[in-house]
Amino acid sequence: MKLRILAWLPLFLTVAAAGVYGVVHAFTGETEAIQAGNEDTAEPEPEAEAQPDPPKQKDADYVAFEGGLRAYPAKRVVEMDAWLLGSQTRPLEYLLVSPGGNTHESLFASAGSGLHLKRALEIVGLAEGKEKRSGRGYLDKPVGDRVKISVRFFHSKTGKETVVPVEDWLWDHQNNAHPDKVGFIFTGSFEQFRAELNRSLFEADMKGNLIAMWRDSACVLDNDRDDGYVPDIYSPYPEADGIPQTVRGVTPQVTLLFEPWPEEKKEEKKD
Repeated sequence: MKLRILAWLPLFLTVAAAGVYGVVHAFTGETEAIQAGNEDTAEPEPEAEAQPDPPKQKDADYVAFEGGLRAYPAKRVVEMDAWLLGSQTRPLEYLLVSPGGNTHESLFASAGSGLHLKRALEIVGLAEGKEKRSGRGYLDKPVGDRVKISVRFFHSKTGKETVVPVEDWLWDHQNNAHPDKVGFIFTGSFEQFRAELNRSLFEADMKGNLIAMWRDSACVLDNDRDDGYVPDIYSPYPEADGIPQTVRGVTPQVTLLFEPWPEEKKEEKKD
């Protein structure tokens, strides 16, 4: 019996070796075929385009702040990206708010901070009022440099970039007219440095309200019109020419422009 097994052993080993060789060859051959097929049909990977380097701040003509705020010292203009709260219909107590502010009572909202807006206005040469008021709806008019505020937007009918005074988008129900185009007063809010925090506490940012329609001493800019102490008399003016519309809840983006109030040209006296 042992002799028979030994006689068949070489044949068994030969068959096993052939089987292993066939399996290995079939596997590697199929792999090579697949790789060859891939090489024939694969498309070359597109070369990544070189991205241009962003402009260096030292070469820019503006100072940038977070939240879409830019100050142009040479032009004496401040730009602030904002959203028009176009579905707003109730009376306005504020013209501009930031996160956490009274959006239900404001015409615009921005991601910028009040402290940065104050710094930007200072960069273009504006000075806050030295005499501060207190509270809301106060009677004495606010003091400080006068600031012209305009809105830059894309006209809803013509599609062209347009700039208008912000008063064109407001309505004064007490006078049944647009508010007087006299701008707003740079009051500067209240700022207090806290050494233990190593930063300033800024009241406008603590409340989130930046520009007041109904007088508010905590805002960066306030309203010195004769009826500015009266609440609930201002509202949006949705009939303004070309004003962007809110579509399916998406609020239009605009840019607010802040400039020093133009100085009145004095007429030369004739002899």
